[in-house]
Amino acid sequence: MEEIREAALAYYEAGTQEQRQLAWAFFQTLDVDGDGTVSVQEFVNFLRGRGYRLLDNPSFFQALDRDGNGCLDFYEVLTLYYIIKSGRPFCDGCGVFLKGLFFTCLNCYESSHTTFDLCSACYRGKRFSHQHAAILDNYTLLTHKRMMTMAGLGQPNMSQLTSPGSSSLKRGKSSHEKVKEAFEAFETGVAIGTYATFAATVCSIM
Repeated sequence: MEEIREAALAYYEAGTQEQRQLAWAFFQTLDVDGDGTVSVQEFVNFLRGRGYRLLDNPSFFQALDRDGNGCLDFYEVLTLYYIIKSGRPFCDGCGVFLKGLFFTCLNCYESSHTTFDLCSACYRGKRFSHQHAAILDNYTLLTHKRMMTMAGLGQPNMSQLTSPGSSSLKRGKSSHEKVKEAFEAFETGVAIGTYATFAATVCSIM
């Protein structure tokens, strides 16, 4: 949660006066009794009344309560404000709030109104059911989008693909060449939004 707090504070301090006023207005909306802090009950009532069902629980309140004093001050509520405004996701496998690294379905990210997101534990343990195979971690997803933008056409170069059955990784290449080609296969896999070819290729050198 610390990185999220840092992001929230950075956006607040770098924002315009109007943006800061909106953040303060958000805090005042939660602080119903006007005592300068937000209680658990005020927190739950506000979120439940606005349909934020995944956030309206005491455990999430405790995660926001950095100093552990049982109430939220302005800067702790600022973190909540950032989470809501930025649309930070929850794991579609176990429901945990995704505070750091997470995995996202590329197909849903690009063509659906809702994303499909997973924590590393659910992705690693295959504890999910989903119709698409192309699932990338959030950093790789960002890299993929940049590659597509720089490519202009938004389409990968399919001629770079190497068939797992005919891979030169199997034909006596040196260790250096194998590693180089493995990374090239990985980059191609990211570019087309799937790890299927990459996984099949790299298996030959594992």
